[in-house]
Amino acid sequence: MMDYLFDVAGMWLLSIVKFIATPFVMLMRPDQKWSFLETILITSSGAALGSFVFYHFGEIIFNWWAHHFPKKRKKMTRMNRWIVNMKMKYGLKGILFIAGLISVPISAMVVARLYRHQPTALPKLIIAFFVWSSVLTTLAWAISLTY
Repeated sequence: MMDYLFDVAGMWLLSIVKFIATPFVMLMRPDQKWSFLETILITSSGAALGSFVFYHFGEIIFNWWAHHFPKKRKKMTRMNRWIVNMKMKYGLKGILFIAGLISVPISAMVVARLYRHQPTALPKLIIAFFVWSSVLTTLAWAISLTY
């Protein structure tokens, strides 16, 4: 039983750090077989935990930074222009759409930075990771059946 709990905790940590790879790792490990439902529940709950932590951690960092380092007028760089264009063109939905590809910490901190005043931003991010978990687990399951 303890081994199972340690394995679950390890998969939670992996899903926070390398979300996109976790369903594949879980379903392709020869030493332990996870069920389809277990994989979705573990990866999505790990991503939810990571999203919650990094969203609030990011919010704290950005508030502290704004308090200690007031905004200075800065040049509009190519990266700043790209970020503004992406936000204006796709908004929160665009970030949620690619969240599974850009990792849990980065997604959560970007959402915290750009949408921290929108109360539904974090729940939407968690739901997006659940959808990503389902899609990635289905893909990993289909690939694992061919082996």
